[in-house]
Amino acid sequence: MSISRYFTEMLDPSMTWDDVAKMVAEWGGQFCLKGVMTAEDARRAADIGCTGVILSNHGGRQLDGSRTGFDQLAEVVEAAGDKLDVLMDGGVQRGTHVLKALALGAKAVGLGRYYLFPLAAAGQPGVERALENLRVEIERAMKLMGKTQVSELSRADLRFR
Repeated sequence: MSISRYFTEMLDPSMTWDDVAKMVAEWGGQFCLKGVMTAEDARRAADIGCTGVILSNHGGRQLDGSRTGFDQLAEVVEAAGDKLDVLMDGGVQRGTHVLKALALGAKAVGLGRYYLFPLAAAGQPGVERALENLRVEIERAMKLMGKTQVSELSRADLRFR
């Protein structure tokens, strides 16, 4: 079976918030829900007991041109308050993207497809080089911003046009 077919067939469009609430209750521990894209859904996830959410539009595969995690991040972080950890997945192509997401309040950033081309082109050494490049970009950008720790990042570091 192809990867594309597998991912298409594993999706269950009949799943509801009640189903997620049951999973959270049965799991009984930390539960992070992926695919949240609105402040309303983040609040709902917190209400049913999730402890984290991952902003993800699944690589834009559900609708070309849909809003990205970056587009939604600030409002979801604000809605989550201290009830949820918010992670952002997708759209990260360089170290400064990681810093922007962290400055907007993400607790962590998923790299999504970031490693796939280096993996295909050069295997493990390619992935290691890509991750090293990302580390260097993050370190350099923080130095240029006058920051020594990620905890110093804030929305005040960003300007929106």
